[in-house]
Amino acid sequence: MEKALFVVVVALAAASAHRHHPKFPKSSEEVDTSLYKKVACSSENDLLRNELIEKSKCGDPKEVFVPLHPRATHEQVSPGAVWVKRCVGLCDYEASGSKCVATKTKIQHIPVRIYNVKTNKETCSTYPVEVHESCGCCALSAAECGAPRVFNPRKCSCQCPNVEEKRICHRKRNQNMKWNRYKCICEEKRKTRRGYPPGF
Repeated sequence: MEKALFVVVVALAAASAHRHHPKFPKSSEEVDTSLYKKVACSSENDLLRNELIEKSKCGDPKEVFVPLHPRATHEQVSPGAVWVKRCVGLCDYEASGSKCVATKTKIQHIPVRIYNVKTNKETCSTYPVEVHESCGCCALSAAECGAPRVFNPRKCSCQCPNVEEKRICHRKRNQNMKWNRYKCICEEKRKTRRGYPPGF
C-alpha cells in the first residue's frame, strides 16, 4: 500500500513539474504558431506592423550569439559562444529571393581558453570570428557562381578572381583579344566575315 501511494505521489509531482506557472510564459517550442488570431484592421495595427518591419529590415549589423566550436572532440572552448555583429534582417522589398548579406567583413580574434580532456590541461588562445561591418540585400548566392568565378558580396555579383590578368587582357583589345567573363580567361576574338554574324 505504501509503495502504491509513493508511486501516485511521484506521478503527481512529475505532472505538476511540467505545468507552467502563470508568471512564466511557455517556451517558443510549445507555442502553436500555426494559429492566427484575427483582429480588426486599424491604423494602430498598421503603425505597429510598420515599426516592426522597419526594425527587422536588413540594415546595420546586429548582435547575434555565435557558438565557438572546438577543433577536436577532446577539446572544450571557453567561452562556448560570444555576441558578434552579423547581417540579419528582411529583404522583402528588394528583388525576389534577396537575402541580407555582409558587404564588408573583418576577423576578430576572441581570447579563449582551450581545455584538453585527454591531457587535463588548459591553454590560452585566440579564436578567429568573422564580424560583419556593413550589410546589403542580394538576390545572388555564392553557390550560383560557377568556378572559376567567385561571389563578391560587396557588389552582389560573380567576378573573376584574376583581376590583373583581366587588366592585361583589356590592354590587348587592339590585338584581337577579349576577356571572357564567364571562363575568366583572355581569348582571341572570333573573326567575322563582313555582313555575317559569328559562326557563319
